[in-house]
Amino acid sequence: MLSNPGAAQCDSCLRPLPQKGTPVLRVQFPTGELKVSVGQHLVLGRDAGQSPVATTFTQYDNVSRRHSTVWLDPSGTAWVRDEGSTNGTFVNGERLPRGVDAPIRDGDQLRLAADVTGTVQLS
Repeated sequence: MLSNPGAAQCDSCLRPLPQKGTPVLRVQFPTGELKVSVGQHLVLGRDAGQSPVATTFTQYDNVSRRHSTVWLDPSGTAWVRDEGSTNGTFVNGERLPRGVDAPIRDGDQLRLAADVTGTVQLS
């Protein structure tokens, strides 16, 4: 619960809050939905020390500890970058080169390794 509903950031964690009309990136994985606000970078992987959403991926041994990063830039464009994962990051079936920023769009399929596929939603 927010003490100030019009706040631009969370009182507890200081992360930016989605504003009305501000785009939000959502990736729906079988184990849960991840949300990313403008300006936030979210590491996807199994290591809780590097990824705040590690519990989403702990059951998948072929997902690297620091697998990939997703973010939403100020213009509302969503991006993904493979962080040197062992088994690859894929957008719509195409493997991304390591360390290369690739745009992702509403409806895209984001796959980590062979087992974990999520659907990208931009709203």
